[in-house]
Amino acid sequence: MSQTPASEHVFKLLVTGPFAAGKTSLIQAVSQTPVVETDVATSGVEAAVKARTTVAMDFGTYAIQGGDVRLLLFGTPGQRRFWFMTDVLKGEVDAVVYVVDAEAEHTHAEAGEAMRELLRDLRVPLVVAINRCDDGDAAELIARRLGALASEAVVPCQLIEYESGRTVIIEALLTVLDRLEREHREPRESGTLAGVA
Repeated sequence: MSQTPASEHVFKLLVTGPFAAGKTSLIQAVSQTPVVETDVATSGVEAAVKARTTVAMDFGTYAIQGGDVRLLLFGTPGQRRFWFMTDVLKGEVDAVVYVVDAEAEHTHAEAGEAMRELLRDLRVPLVVAINRCDDGDAAELIARRLGALASEAVVPCQLIEYESGRTVIIEALLTVLDRLEREHREPRESGTLAGVA
């Protein structure tokens, strides 16, 4: 987390996941500033899935009402050949939003492996956004199959819709604030215990 001189709290969210899962749709739906995109036309089998794809990053912002909390949304490419951009963008992130298309079951196994590997490296809060899904129980089942822990947030969503995307982003912010609160509380508690001992 960084803090500007004007006491504006800025949090960085990494929006990642498989090809065509809905990462760009999420950022486009919620960003309050023009989205910086690096889309190019797809080719081969990918063209049958979507006409354009991200090759470097998507970037958007979202400010909480009142203006003292701002979220920076960095979206990664989904194709394996561009995964190196995830390593470029993941520095100093405060949380990961991992987007998975509920209907694209063929992507789930690889997505689960990539998600857990990323979290082993980053050790930050995770929100699993199950796109094209309105059923909370179904979303939970998919997320657990991916390897999401019981303590990690899961949000069923339709990421082409603003309110649905906003729900995902707010959930990510809440996980960040919860972690900060726990980190602030734990040193005080350990100090109290040390004093008793």
